Parts: sequence; structure tokens; C-alpha cells
Amino acid sequence: MARETWSSKLAFIFASVGAAVGFGNVWRFPSLCYKFGGGAFFVPYLIALFFIGIPLCVLEIGLGQYHQTGDVGVFGSIHRRLRGVGVSSILCGFLVVTYYVPLISWVIKAFFYSFRDFVWDDVTGSEGYGYFKSVIIGMDTLTEENGFRPNRIVPENVGFNALSWFIVFLCVAFGIKTTGRITYFTMGLPIILLFVFLGRACTLPGASAGIHQYIGIWDMSVLTENPEAWSLAVSQIFFSIGVTFGILTAYGSHCPREWHAFTNSVTISLSNSLYSFIAGFAVFAGLGYLSLQEDLPIDELNAAGPGLLFGAYPAVLATLPGGEHWVRLLFVTLFLLGIDSAFALTEAVLTVMKDTVLAQNKPRWLIVSSTCLLGFLIGILYCTDAGFLFLDVVDFYVNFIMILVGFFEAFSAGWIYGLEDQLRSLGWKPVSAYLFGTFGSVIIASAVWFGLKNDNAVWAGFVTLILFWLAGFAATLHFLKPVKEERGVGWMSILYELLFRNVIALRDEMSSVVGHIPTVWAVIVKHLMPPILFVCFVNLAAAKTDDGQSQFGHYEGYVMVPYQMLGIIIVAFVGLILLVGFTIPHLYACLAVPQIEEDMDKSFHKQVKPSASTPGAAQDEGNFKDEEVAKDEEQQGKDVDFNEEMSA
Repeated sequence: MARETWSSKLAFIFASVGAAVGFGNVWRFPSLCYKFGGGAFFVPYLIALFFIGIPLCVLEIGLGQYHQTGDVGVFGSIHRRLRGVGVSSILCGFLVVTYYVPLISWVIKAFFYSFRDFVWDDVTGSEGYGYFKSVIIGMDTLTEENGFRPNRIVPENVGFNALSWFIVFLCVAFGIKTTGRITYFTMGLPIILLFVFLGRACTLPGASAGIHQYIGIWDMSVLTENPEAWSLAVSQIFFSIGVTFGILTAYGSHCPREWHAFTNSVTISLSNSLYSFIAGFAVFAGLGYLSLQEDLPIDELNAAGPGLLFGAYPAVLATLPGGEHWVRLLFVTLFLLGIDSAFALTEAVLTVMKDTVLAQNKPRWLIVSSTCLLGFLIGILYCTDAGFLFLDVVDFYVNFIMILVGFFEAFSAGWIYGLEDQLRSLGWKPVSAYLFGTFGSVIIASAVWFGLKNDNAVWAGFVTLILFWLAGFAATLHFLKPVKEERGVGWMSILYELLFRNVIALRDEMSSVVGHIPTVWAVIVKHLMPPILFVCFVNLAAAKTDDGQSQFGHYEGYVMVPYQMLGIIIVAFVGLILLVGFTIPHLYACLAVPQIEEDMDKSFHKQVKPSASTPGAAQDEGNFKDEEVAKDEEQQGKDVDFNEEMSA
């Protein structure tokens, strides 16, 4: 059966931008700017965008488009032991949608409640947020004596959660063409409404003071005194663009293979960031007005996280002429921003499911309904009176583990692709020396950065990084010298083969189908993204609470059971999925329909041929091909046998 494709390139762009733009663009990005030095936060944010966000976006869309399959099949095509990377990304995406849909349901509930009991016109931002938590979410029954543990299920929230999942079902049940057409509305209208809110907010008294707080202050010291800003910039890019959740791979797999993946990826990434940037002006212009109305400085307003959208900003809009309509329009905008992100996360799961041996011949409506039903049942956890606390905890721990998943995605493309060929061509000693020298230096430097408790930790870490990397590179050159002399080639040739050959081959293979991809992308994917993501992961792992405890296991002071324990179980389970994929790859064989021979043999199993100058090169090349064909046939036979067993 031919794979369904988008109705047009514009539909794909709208759907992908809609998946990227969500609640975080409106409440999280502006508050991060305010918290971390105003405009200074743009430094780590833009670095994360251009050196991590866009390259990962190109990688996911490009591979999905090239292989015409989801995350599990894509990374399994690089190496069968990497299927676990795809499984873990899909699992984390599904965990996100199970709390994202209840969040949408709270927005729907607030919208309907605004007709019954409009309270926003007579409250402060903090009071409005308190109303949202106590009445809309139902947190008024939580008690400190009980550790804020859940006491009850809120029946209305279960109903609104079911309604939200039914809307998601309608958006994805009829195929990708219908989904694309729906996003013309679900993404197009929020763009228009953003400029409506921006224009209205900028005309309010005090708007200039709010905008000054957002972008007019550049406190660069925050970036060194609070290194958490760097990891949060990366996690904001991850969640905002939607990389590492399988969304872009799934959406890319429904593109015609000849579409220009690089141009589309850059368009999607920049559109997402531009929406965040403009939303910041609208939000803080409104906060400047609220500050004037309440005679409070902006830093004393509830202007961070959900308190911004469900407290401060409705309070701003309620003071305007026709305020109740402005507040309802805000809730409509939030619903539209959330719903296309929700059905994009769901589509990522559906794409992988449709590409499995078990479900490839099942009707789409059955797979969609089963997925939505499972999501609804898990989402009942967030329909308790402690649903918001569960959401906060799961969001933190998924953020934590997704940076690690992103590391493995980049590591897979930059280092694992073509690794076996490099080992045959150059020998295991120089390849291993360069691999361990690169990542060993990053590990040791991270220990210095986050282990030392003095002002010299940053510089000491960089010195350690450079010294250990140079030591590793010296060992690499030592092991390369015999290979160089045997082949009779120069240092430039042999170093190119070690440092760039495999990832350039990946880039060339993708470019031959999905359009031109700049060479610098290949360099970033191998030599910048993996070390940066690893450091960011260690940074988050080493982050401390205000009282000096590790955030991991003590996030926001929530009690261990059930909150911290749930997050720790999620991290451990995702880690187990990765480990199982690395060690027992055939367990995931049923999740990836075997690739067609043309894709498997002509693309991601392309050999790095021995140099023609090497004695016996022609014979070695022939033996090399025979060995590789035999190995592929043996593994494909195992996978097919396993798939047949699963089907039976």
C-alpha cells in the first residue's frame, strides 16, 4: 500500500509549525527570558537553536522523509541496536500527550466556566491563578498535612478529558491529508490572534515598561552564575520545536521524498522561535499594564509558567472594554495552540504503530481509537485533584530524559553510522582512541564543571577538556601512523576518513534524495551536538534545589511517594528501553517493518571502501562486501523469523 502523503507542502509546514508552537511558546519562553537576564537568555537560546534545534530537526525530517517510516525504523536503519532510541522517543512523546490533553481540557473547562461565573474582572493575577487551580483543576481539597497527595478524582475533568481526546481522535483518524487541512485553521488562526493580542497590548499604559523587562535588560552575569540557564534553553528548544518526540520523523515520513528537507526544517524551526519572540512582546506589554493597574512591580506579579496564562494575562484582558470576550478569545487561542501539538504527538505514535508487523494491515481508525483510549485512561491521573502536581513532576523528568535521548539520536547519526566500516578500514585502535578521547574529555570536564564548588570551576573545566582531548588525539595519531604509512596517503586524507567520512556519507546519501544539506550540518551533528547535549544532561542531573539538594528526586519539594517516585520510574524505564535495544535488538524487530532492499543496501549500509592505494585493495573490497552481505542476510533472516512469530 502506497504511503499517504501531505496534500501540499504548505499543509506540512503548517502542521509541523503547529506541532512546535504550543503553550510553552507563550508562557515558558517569555518567563525564561525574564528569569535569566532578560535579553541575555537569547544567547544560550540562539546557540541551542542553531547548533542543536535546527540540526536535529533536519536529521529527523530528513531521515523520516528518506526512509518513509517513523522513529523506530529510522534509527533501526542506522543500526539494528538503535531501535531502542526510536522506541524511547515515542514513549516519551506519548507520556507528554497524556498530560498535554488534560491541560487542554482545563482550558476548555475554563472557557465554558467563563460564561457561568466570570471572575477575572475583579481579581489580581495571583487571585485569578488561585481560582484556576482550586476551581478549574480542583486542587482545593489538597492538604499540606497529607503531603498534597491526591484525594479524589474530579468527575468534570474526566469528562472534559474525554472530550479533548475525542477532538484529537477526529483530527487524526481520517489520515494525514485531513490532518494537514485542519492545521490551516488550528495554526493559522492563532497566528492572526497573536497579532491581535500584540496590537492591543502595545497600546496599553505601562506596555513599554513591561517590554523593557522582557528584552531591555541584558544581565549577562546570569549565564555564568546560573548555568541551569543553558540546559533550560536546550530543553525549551526540544519541547518547543518538538525534536526527540518522533513528531518530525513521523511528519517527514509522509512527505514526498524529493521535498527539500533542509529548507523545510529551517522554516519550521525559525517560525517556531519567531512566534515565541513575538508572544513575549504581547505577554510582557500586558504585564506592564497589569503592574500599573495593581501598583506592583512586575517581579511581584505571577508572571511565570502557567500562572502567566491562567492568572496574570486573563486579569489584564478582563480590565479592557469587553474584557470577558478578550479572556474567552485567549482560551480559544490556547486551545488551538494545544490541540495541534496534541494530535502531532499522537500522530508520532500512530506512524510507528502503522509501520509495525502487528498493525500494518489494521484499519487506521482502530489504531487511532486504541491509542486515544489508552491516552485517556492514563490521563485520568491528571484528572485527580493533584493532577497539576503530577503534570509538573512528569514534565520535569521527561525534560530530563529527553536531553539524553537527543544525545543518542545525534550520537547515532554522527558516530554509530558507518562505525563498523571505519573499524574495518582503519582498525579499532585509532577509532576507539578518538571516540574515547572525545567523550572521555567531556566526561572529565563535566566532573570538574559541576563538581568543584568555587569560582574557577568553569575555567578549570575548559582547561581539563582541552588537555584530555589533546592527549586522546595524540594517541589517535599514534595509532593512525601505521595505517597512513601502509596506504601511502597524507595526514589530511587519513584524518578526513576518521573525522568526517562516515557523517559526510550520511549527508551525501540524504542529499541525493531529500535535497541539498550543507556540509556544516554533518560537522555539527558529529562534533558539536553530542558533546553539548551530554554536558546539558549532566548539568540538569547536577542541578540543586534552593536548599542544596539534588533536583533529581527532590524536584520542587514534592513528597517521594507518589510524585518523585513516578518521575524516577519514568527515567529508569526509558533507560531500560535504551539498554534493551542496545543489548537485545531483536526484541524490537516487530516494531519496524523490514526496509526494502533498495533502502537497506544502497543507503544506510553503504560501505566505506578501502583505499585503492592499499595493497590488495580490490580483493579486500570484494571480501568486505561478501562479509557485509552475509551479515545483513543473517540478521534480516532473524528479524523476519521473529516478525513471523509475532504475527502468528
